[in-house]
Amino acid sequence: MKNNNMQTFKKIFEGILLGGLIFLLFLLAFENNLQVPSWLQVVGRMHPMFLHFPIVLLILSFITLWLPIQRENEWLHFLWLCAALSAVVTSIMGLLLSLQESSDSDVLNLHKWGGIAIALFGAFFYWFHSFFRNKKIVGKTYTVLATTCIIVSAHWGADITHGQNFILAPVEKKEVVPIDQAIVFKDVIKPILDEKCMSCHGEASKKGGLLLQDVAGILHGGKTGPLFEPGKPSVSLIIQRIHLPLQDKKHMPPASKEQLTEDEASLLWAWIKSGAVIDKKVTSLPVEDSFRILATHYLVPSDNYIPDQPVYDFTAADESKIKSLNNNYRVIEQLGKNSPALSVNFYGKSMYSSKALQALVPLKDQVIDLNLAHMPVKNEDLKTIQQMVHLQKLNLNYTDITNEGLLQLSNLKDLEELSLSGTAVTSEALQKLLSLSRLNSLVIWNTKVDSTQALALRNQFKKVKIETGYVDNGEVMMALSPPMIQTKQTVFDSAIEIKMKHPFKGAEMRYTLDGSEPDSINSPLYKEPIKISNTAMLVARAFKRGWYGSGPALSVYLKKGVDPDSIQLLTKPDPKYTSPNGKLLSDNNLADLNFGNSTGEWLGYRKNDAAFLLYLNKDFTIQNVYLNMLENTGGYIFPPVSAEVWGGTKKDQLKLLGKITPQMPKKNEDAKMIQEKISFAPAEVKYMKIVVKPLQKLPKWHDGKGQRAWIFLSEIVVN
Repeated sequence: MKNNNMQTFKKIFEGILLGGLIFLLFLLAFENNLQVPSWLQVVGRMHPMFLHFPIVLLILSFITLWLPIQRENEWLHFLWLCAALSAVVTSIMGLLLSLQESSDSDVLNLHKWGGIAIALFGAFFYWFHSFFRNKKIVGKTYTVLATTCIIVSAHWGADITHGQNFILAPVEKKEVVPIDQAIVFKDVIKPILDEKCMSCHGEASKKGGLLLQDVAGILHGGKTGPLFEPGKPSVSLIIQRIHLPLQDKKHMPPASKEQLTEDEASLLWAWIKSGAVIDKKVTSLPVEDSFRILATHYLVPSDNYIPDQPVYDFTAADESKIKSLNNNYRVIEQLGKNSPALSVNFYGKSMYSSKALQALVPLKDQVIDLNLAHMPVKNEDLKTIQQMVHLQKLNLNYTDITNEGLLQLSNLKDLEELSLSGTAVTSEALQKLLSLSRLNSLVIWNTKVDSTQALALRNQFKKVKIETGYVDNGEVMMALSPPMIQTKQTVFDSAIEIKMKHPFKGAEMRYTLDGSEPDSINSPLYKEPIKISNTAMLVARAFKRGWYGSGPALSVYLKKGVDPDSIQLLTKPDPKYTSPNGKLLSDNNLADLNFGNSTGEWLGYRKNDAAFLLYLNKDFTIQNVYLNMLENTGGYIFPPVSAEVWGGTKKDQLKLLGKITPQMPKKNEDAKMIQEKISFAPAEVKYMKIVVKPLQKLPKWHDGKGQRAWIFLSEIVVN
């Protein structure tokens, strides 16, 4: 009776095993057309709970082949059957779960196929166990291959759940980047995102449609919109999410994951506040920039950086008090290991208040460096600052202080450096202050102190270095801002006038129309609107005696050619950068450099070639094609490897008309628009096919070396 029951169970389980495999293959064949009902979604989400059972059972099954078991029995058969069945069921659960995910990552696909392979390994081992037992070498080889598949698939699963390279991360040696070589995003921001965010938003998962693996994904954002708004951390999604209560389901990272430290959160806030720059060196930012200050301490922590420290005659403040006063908007840091001296930086103009400054009074003996730049500081706030008797550096740039408040600083006997740029102070007040203090450095850019008064102060107080932005002998101290191009880049019909202006009186604007860098002598001088009738790339710079020349301002103007009736996308762009029917390729609108927030202005391709078919309303004789594209090496966006133009009067008989191989950019090139011109012998066409091939492997100097590059297109002009 017992054997009969065992045989009955065995037949039922064998039927379920066969049916499960058929269902698994059905899901696999029609996964793109299936909508999973809610009750099956629950089954799919149980995949992580059940996946340990087939792993253990399959490995036990394989071990039986290596043991000196002379005779099979029903319990061995039952073990092999349960192992195979659990593998199939868990694989079905995993496939149902993958149908609920929006991610199409390579790691997820590898894990999916690995799970299916494991299910097949288990089923075949059960069905052909007699063969494997008789052919020991074949059987043992089979179990080694199956076990390897289990280990590799489990590794991919760990990457999806916990982030890429989760297993080996603890033993990886982290490279220490010298502060003078550190790049803002690569060496400061990306390591934070990699460690705390990639488990959910890496190539393996892309939760919420957000990919943080490269700059393009970070700038694009996810389903809920852009990740941040440069210069506005308080309204940026990433800042809001990391400051939500830990129990809030929208808090990031999730409560179950490792949280950002206060230093890391402060760095993200300051990075966004500073404009979210990508490719600049940390040391290229202004010395008083909040991100530079925080990044320096982050890259060179006090445990590793022990400079020659001054000796102070005051005791250290209570650590718990410092910690209670430290937050994202008032950052208090120790100036060196075991030093009692403190540096305080205020961030977020809207978060500042007199009470926030007064809260520092318990630390008045320890604060030697205070940065209040761009805060709404009033004269009455200086009464609080006056109590910081050991203060050595004070930054009051662009605050609301006046002469009346300035003299309150005269009792700060240790004050050495004072910055007052952008304030309403006058020469008279500065003269009184300098007579009473030990200042050796004074910064007064953009104040009411003119050059004559500054010269008089220098002559009277020769030991004080007084910086005014520029000196009368023409020595350069500051750089001009770039010209403002008022005529937006566009596609024009026959002719267009380009207008520019510069906010600085007396600045000259010089320009070129071929994309080359203008100089201060030979390049044309802008006096009136520039008239152009052909395609041009305008580059303009500003110059003035006593100033550095500005950086370049760039704008592109493409002369309109033949209007195609329609453009068919022969290959699909990435879902994040797409457009219905390719209309943006002929909408006479050139996208800008801010591709991350310009939804619908760029077509982006990465995993396949960009191929388009252009339909003209009649036969035309054409001789060149312009492709307007983007180059942003920090965003993994490169020129294409090649671009081809095919054409003819019959859709099925197109001939290759022309091909180009664009030059690849060098390391640290600035982002820019590029116009690739494909010229060829005049040809009569009614149909055109354009094929643009992305770079398959980023160069060795790039952070993403070996990965695919993006290509971005916004306009096709046919002439």
